[in-house]
Amino acid sequence: MENKISVITVVYNDVKNIRSTIESFFSQTWKDKEYIIIDGGSTDGTVEIIKEYSSRLVYWCSEKDQGMYEAMNKGILRSTGNWINILNSGDYFVSTRSLEKMVTTEDLTDVDVVYGNSVEVNNGFKRRIVSPENPQLLNFRPIYRHGSSLVKTSVHRLFLYDISKSNKLTYALDWDLIFRLYKNNLIFKKVNVDVEAYRKEGISNNPIRNLWYNYIITSQNRFNIKKAIFFVIIVLKTVFKRTKIYMYLRAFIVEYITNDILPHIPFWTLRKFYLKILGIKIGHGSFIMKKNYFINPNQLSLGSNSHINRGCILDARGFITIGDSVSISHNVSIMTGSHEIDSWDFCGVFKPIVVKDYAWLGINCSILQGVTIGKGAVVCAGAVVTKDVDDFSVVGGVPAVEIKKRNSNLNYRCKWDLPLT
Repeated sequence: MENKISVITVVYNDVKNIRSTIESFFSQTWKDKEYIIIDGGSTDGTVEIIKEYSSRLVYWCSEKDQGMYEAMNKGILRSTGNWINILNSGDYFVSTRSLEKMVTTEDLTDVDVVYGNSVEVNNGFKRRIVSPENPQLLNFRPIYRHGSSLVKTSVHRLFLYDISKSNKLTYALDWDLIFRLYKNNLIFKKVNVDVEAYRKEGISNNPIRNLWYNYIITSQNRFNIKKAIFFVIIVLKTVFKRTKIYMYLRAFIVEYITNDILPHIPFWTLRKFYLKILGIKIGHGSFIMKKNYFINPNQLSLGSNSHINRGCILDARGFITIGDSVSISHNVSIMTGSHEIDSWDFCGVFKPIVVKDYAWLGINCSILQGVTIGKGAVVCAGAVVTKDVDDFSVVGGVPAVEIKKRNSNLNYRCKWDLPLT
């Protein structure tokens, strides 16, 4: 099928952010695209900025409307692409290849909605939000940001935003739309692509109200005991997570026990049991030695027959994925967290790190955020890796550069059976 993408931005009096959103669209490498901007009659200079780009827009208007969802419907009816994406003013695409990856990563034949991951921008930090792959979870809650999805245009025209529910659901009409698509048995597909970065401080940043809207939508205005129980449990969990008791309890379990008590337990079976309770995925035959430091261990995945030596720092705030038969030497630092040095507020940024099968990370090396270490690659001792390493490459230095190629005929398992380590 053809994959022309129509991107729609709705805006009202957002002169501060509209330019960066527009530039985000035009920076996309995917060529088969069009841009539509629907302005609600701004008076703060937003329209003047839009006019600067008018020759490159397939359509734009500035007129009073009944709110952002009516504006979105206008854009949908003006779209000529095969897919529709909603990119609200103030949001932006995570990378210049976000749209390209959305339509080229997976086979989208017969797919009605394709969705990916998002990046949440909140109080000087950027946090990656990974969407679940199981669309059946939509029966209970939203699993992705609407701005991180593409909806087939023919489907979107049949399912417009129901503005008759505006007073009842206010800003939740996008979730209402997604739920209606799901209940009508349309086909959803997850792609592992970071699509949209969004500001958490938007109008929908009200967790209790969000949960209430979620209950109204998923229960379809009828009492549902399962949905009611789910609503009560999630509300209680949300309230509890905002207390100091939760903050100290989580710190005690995830930080103190993990990094101060666990390293002194000499039995891997016990350590493995606790780490799995925290959420670390540990494959068969893998081993983590004592005295490593974990940050957000629940976002660490370790494949089968892999080995992590002592003294390593595993910062999984942005997600760390380690494959099979990977050897990680002593004192290796794998850092998914960093800061934007040119940002006025020293903005924190978290990006995933992937270490593929048969890779070997040498002693004292550092793997920095956003890097993928290819299959069978070797990082030499003391190297600092700042960009992706190709399969079977041997790299070294600061910053690391390729030295040679490794034998690609690899078939081994990392084993460690020395007790009390």
